Amino acid sequence: MACSAGGTRLAAVSSYGWIYASTNSGASWDKVVTVTTGPEPQRPWTGVASSVDGSRLVAVANFNPIYISTNGGASWNPSGPTAVWASVAASADGMRLLAVDHNMGLIYHSADGGRTWAATSAPNRRWRSIASSADGTTLAAGTDFGTNFDQMPSIYVSTNSGTTWTLTSAPGQPWQTIASSADGTKLAAGAYGGLIYLSKNSGVSWSPANVPSLRWGGIASSADGTRLGAVAWEGAVYVSGDSGMTWTKVKGPAASWQTVAGSADGLRLFAGIWNLSSGGIYEADLPPALSITPSSGGTLISWPAPAAGYALQQNSNITAPDWVPVSVAPRVAGGQNQIVVHPTGVSCSYRLVKNTLLKISSAAPP
Repeated sequence: MACSAGGTRLAAVSSYGWIYASTNSGASWDKVVTVTTGPEPQRPWTGVASSVDGSRLVAVANFNPIYISTNGGASWNPSGPTAVWASVAASADGMRLLAVDHNMGLIYHSADGGRTWAATSAPNRRWRSIASSADGTTLAAGTDFGTNFDQMPSIYVSTNSGTTWTLTSAPGQPWQTIASSADGTKLAAGAYGGLIYLSKNSGVSWSPANVPSLRWGGIASSADGTRLGAVAWEGAVYVSGDSGMTWTKVKGPAASWQTVAGSADGLRLFAGIWNLSSGGIYEADLPPALSITPSSGGTLISWPAPAAGYALQQNSNITAPDWVPVSVAPRVAGGQNQIVVHPTGVSCSYRLVKNTLLKISSAAPP
């Protein structure tokens, strides 16, 4: 899946199926047409990426050329070489594009919105995932095991739009998915049958996230890299609001989650399920950041009023599971939901809660 910065324009590709596009945050979907004559063929689609405004899209499938749209998916044109494409990435304006070949292939780059393509200097590997900074300068790409397991999985980074690549110290896990902040400094990579690893310095060093070892299918990052969403085949969806330091499991169906995309602020996530029987696209609105300031007679806790439906909870032990609702109802002032908490003699931590995945009723059929 791919998502515009505001979370209104979406694109989803189905394996051995079609491309679908939405202009209303998934309330309705249209099957797009990539051919000029005849019925739209089913293809083994593997990836799609979007510009920040959702107007420019790039999609790839196994044993096919690269497909480009410059009008939000209304029409498509084939471009570039045919390969076993595994993943694509796009700069914010959709002009700098990347595509990775999974068949011990190369990483290809376009600097003109997909009109022309050229191989970068990256080595021949079983490339699985790729992410780009907003300006298309800083790139990160992950591999899985080589043919006959003769090459260990790895993550490579480039800081010059793919002119040169550097092997990072990321551990040897099959890197199924990778996400980047807009400036390219914060990276999050998930392994298919392993952990999520995080980098705060464009891949120079990596550290494991506090999540279980699962078959991670997708990771999405906010523009500033503070909010992350990750989905796994074991029926798990996790979110983080502090650049991966802590994670919360989201309530959702116990299904094989395959992909996730998010808005630029990280407050809206869209996730897709692989299974035909329980498949579908789901949407989650995540809690915004809390503001805590001194107030007359207590402490003022506030959050944006447009973010409705959230409950403020408190806990004297931030690591304990027994969070309880704050009994005071919020009042709206200055565009903010506000609650004044009075001293009780006990230190407390506070959080907003509303992180349940809800199925988009008219999502694209399997």
